[in-house]
Amino acid sequence: MSLKEYKKKRDFKETSEPKGKKESSEKKLIFVVQRHAASRLHYDFRLEMDGVLKSWAVPKGPSLNPEDKRLAMKVEDHPYSYRTFEGSIPKGNYGAGEVEIWDSGTYEAMQKVEGKEDDLVLRSELHKGSLKFILHGKKLKGEFALVKIKNSKDENAWLLIKHKDQFAKTNYDAEEHIAKNSNVSKFLEEKNSIKKKVETVKKFKNYTPSLSNEKKLKDFIKPMLAKTAEDAFDRKDWLFEIKWDGYRAIADLSKDIPLLYSRNGLSFKEKFFKISEALEIQKHKMILDGEIVAFNSKGKPDFQNLQQFGDNPNMALTYQVFDLLWLNGHSTENLTLLERKELLKKALEENEVIKYCDHVSEKGKEFFKQIKEMHLEGMMAKKSDSKYVENSRSDSWLKIKFQQTEDVIICGFTEPRGSRKAFGALILGKYLDEKLIYCGHTGTGFNNEKLKDLEKIFKPLITKKCPFEEVPKTNSPATWLKPNLICEIKFTGITKDGIFRHPVFLGLREDKDLEDLKNEKNSEKFDKKKSNKLKNEVSKASKKIEILNLKLTNQDKIYFPENGYTKGDVIEYYQSVAKYILPHLKNRPQSLNRFPNGIKGLSFYQKDAGNDAPDWIEKVEIHSDSNDKEINYLICNSKESLAYLNNLGCIDFNPWNSTIEHLENPTWMAIDLDPSNKNTFDQVIETALVVKEVLDLVNIKGFCKTSGSSGIHIFVPMNNQYSFEQVKNFAHILMQKVEKKLPKITTLERALKTRSDKKIYLDYLQNRSGQTLASVYSIRPKEFAPVSMPLEWEELKMGLKPTDFNIENALERIKKNGDLFKPVLGKGINMLKALENLSNA
Repeated sequence: MSLKEYKKKRDFKETSEPKGKKESSEKKLIFVVQRHAASRLHYDFRLEMDGVLKSWAVPKGPSLNPEDKRLAMKVEDHPYSYRTFEGSIPKGNYGAGEVEIWDSGTYEAMQKVEGKEDDLVLRSELHKGSLKFILHGKKLKGEFALVKIKNSKDENAWLLIKHKDQFAKTNYDAEEHIAKNSNVSKFLEEKNSIKKKVETVKKFKNYTPSLSNEKKLKDFIKPMLAKTAEDAFDRKDWLFEIKWDGYRAIADLSKDIPLLYSRNGLSFKEKFFKISEALEIQKHKMILDGEIVAFNSKGKPDFQNLQQFGDNPNMALTYQVFDLLWLNGHSTENLTLLERKELLKKALEENEVIKYCDHVSEKGKEFFKQIKEMHLEGMMAKKSDSKYVENSRSDSWLKIKFQQTEDVIICGFTEPRGSRKAFGALILGKYLDEKLIYCGHTGTGFNNEKLKDLEKIFKPLITKKCPFEEVPKTNSPATWLKPNLICEIKFTGITKDGIFRHPVFLGLREDKDLEDLKNEKNSEKFDKKKSNKLKNEVSKASKKIEILNLKLTNQDKIYFPENGYTKGDVIEYYQSVAKYILPHLKNRPQSLNRFPNGIKGLSFYQKDAGNDAPDWIEKVEIHSDSNDKEINYLICNSKESLAYLNNLGCIDFNPWNSTIEHLENPTWMAIDLDPSNKNTFDQVIETALVVKEVLDLVNIKGFCKTSGSSGIHIFVPMNNQYSFEQVKNFAHILMQKVEKKLPKITTLERALKTRSDKKIYLDYLQNRSGQTLASVYSIRPKEFAPVSMPLEWEELKMGLKPTDFNIENALERIKKNGDLFKPVLGKGINMLKALENLSNA
């Protein structure tokens, strides 16, 4: 990014920011970190390089804690003169707000190259996407790295990481190291004060269709959810709480203005102002998870009363707080539940509105009996050592009810009869296999006032089209509604046809949306599908893993949000296919592609095993010419190694083409058919079949597999007989033949800038030393958890999709077909004979 972009974004007649030009210091390279309150507070991290300041926006600020991997978004280059800029950027200008220098000093390249200046070394590292340097600042000192996040949707996404050295610290927060007279802090206080005044005059209506966009928060925490269990139980490592019948709510007290919102980000601040006001007197900065509960005249929790709170603001109301996600600048989500609750009990200031939700340990059956006698809704059972996993429905949390209730969709209403006004009964629907189906109707649970309120809500949603594929029979004429509203019902049972028995309307669920209902059903559906054999294999593997003291952590963390597949599901899959995948990984250096927070989170590549890898896992030291240093690669030769790498967040496995016994002689030749965004998978299949034609022409047998992403991989056995250079050149010759046969849709042009955006790249360069491809049978970090699956050539037909093979069906197919890729590890081809055949063709 040149200075042109910087100047293009700014009107220098209005802003006092320097115009600047390309220049540099004569002595040491400088760096500066500027604290910047714009639309959001962030830190601008700038390194002098090539006469400008290469710049990254770091939302949470730099850290001296090596465990903190700070997101750093690369922005346009800034002029060298910007290093001293402090002050205001006027409203209406790019980056409007307040800027101050947080830290500054000099810096140098960590890895010196003889005969080259640091500036040149760092520019080369920047181009490669991995910068390593030493900072000499007032606050920031020691070794750091800036690493580009590969496979990110945003090409400007990097990570700023502190190395472990004498300057490293734990629990570091940049906001705790600001000047007392900070102009940025003053600016933020004034901004928040104005925002608070504006918020107090906004109105809030108590029904879903009227919720304005400004009431739906853009950034919010989606809480951890529970699965359903049928019976109470006693267990030593579990604790038990009351299940409150109310609205789930997150209270964010981490900033100057407290937030209170639903599980879907709908603001509760004005509606439940009693709770909002009570939260403002809390002494600590916290993020809390709890339930808003209303009580009836008998002192019992009453969900229907909660629905009518707007009409009766003097109603008894409490916020039952049962979890702590963040405290005084530090996340608590990785602590155990008991540790979090212990901290919560000490930090929370209880009053008549804010209450700490207590628990009992071990004795779930007796606690359940007492709750039943009190006529409460039910009980929560939670593993005492469970971590808090946001937006996850976990086996570690269970809900056990006396009264059967369910959330359903209001799809219409019938005409009233007799003296009844507004409507007769609600027509109800629910999702089954992503399809909306009729599940009954309810005409009870309403008073006259509620009937009138609902009638007003229904009017803008009336439609002529029935939302069900099959129109259900009703006792009186039906009026259909767009299926947008969710309500809670109680019922006595469900018929074989899926119809609720004796349903009673309890109230609207404005704190939930349709995706919640779909996801909950999909999550339960997946659990039922899990193979018992798969669980047995994992159980056996776990025993062996325990011997090696391998602790598998956060197994309930959602890795694939579209399907609800978890980290534990990934571990289970690899244990079940271990005997098939391990021969293809054996004695091969691994390049780790880590997704610690699932496919939607940040990912990064790692080659060196580091100091934390256990002694029992195999490693090999290989010299890197590009970095001029030794890299300690991990080797995956066992089920335990698979589990260890999965536990690090490795969703796929990316081995070298060669083994440690024959590092410079590949086991196979690999061709990667890499399509552009404008190519169809049918075109990839067409190309693969032409590759087979060329292989048949020279009398070579190749083996194909889906990449698990958008391409196809074709392997040819080499049996370590040839060098990488020989194999690469041979692959190039073959792909030249393919390109001639398919010139309109294939290319050998590697550079993205000059490559047509409508052509498939015939990537023969995968046959260089140190290159990796996703292994056969490897899950890929893509939606729906596809698996890289070997195919018979006859199966390669138009209409095939990469997602046809996935985490759910892969094991069954592999067992049925055996290892179709086994010949790739066997006898290699005669390359000289193949070239002779090619010349005679």
